[in-house]
Amino acid sequence: MAKRSKKIVVIQKFFFGLVGLAALAVVGYALTTIVVDAPDGEFIEGKHYLVIEQPRRIRGDKVEIMEFFSYGCIHCYNFDPLLDDWLETHGDEVNMVRNPTVAGESWRLLAQTYYTMLDLDLLKETHSRIFIEIHQLGNNFRSAEEIADWFDGKGTTRAEFLTVFNSANIQRRLANADNLNRQLKIVTIPSIVVNGKYLVSINREVGPKRMLEVVDYLIKQESQPVATTASSGS
Repeated sequence: MAKRSKKIVVIQKFFFGLVGLAALAVVGYALTTIVVDAPDGEFIEGKHYLVIEQPRRIRGDKVEIMEFFSYGCIHCYNFDPLLDDWLETHGDEVNMVRNPTVAGESWRLLAQTYYTMLDLDLLKETHSRIFIEIHQLGNNFRSAEEIADWFDGKGTTRAEFLTVFNSANIQRRLANADNLNRQLKIVTIPSIVVNGKYLVSINREVGPKRMLEVVDYLIKQESQPVATTASSGS
């Protein structure tokens, strides 16, 4: 009986350990281990993508593609090269935006790093390198000082990086990113929101590559001219 109680406690500890900081990544892992890309065919609402209940208002003529991600998420790291390849052929057609997920202190630091890179115009040179540093080289970046040390000499200085990193502007962007995650009900990453209206995520029907095929489909839907009813005069 004592052994059984001990086993139950271990199971409970394991379960609760899955909740919290890595919740989104864990959901992504569970899905990617069982997902099989669906066969070619028409994409179906509720199966391959979701319609957002309260869509965002998008400005500009291009379709907006917003990725929800974290540098700390292994599945985002694996998805990033696929997205980069997709952008090579679609980048001129869309407005690409990234929204980092703020979940726990470590992911918050990485989200803060993303916006600091963006503000210092370092994103193009260092976006992929941050993924590699974390997931290939095992650098977990436990503090702002560690991150600033890494960036020192990479297009900025340690002091400049920390000044921007700790600025009110970056804190405001973090708050907005967190609010947007909640507003659009992002429950797993990576996820993509198309034109503020459609949510595409990994699930049993949609693998990482198929995500981008669904995005292509939704872009075509959004790019079609709005149908108008006009009198034929007959």
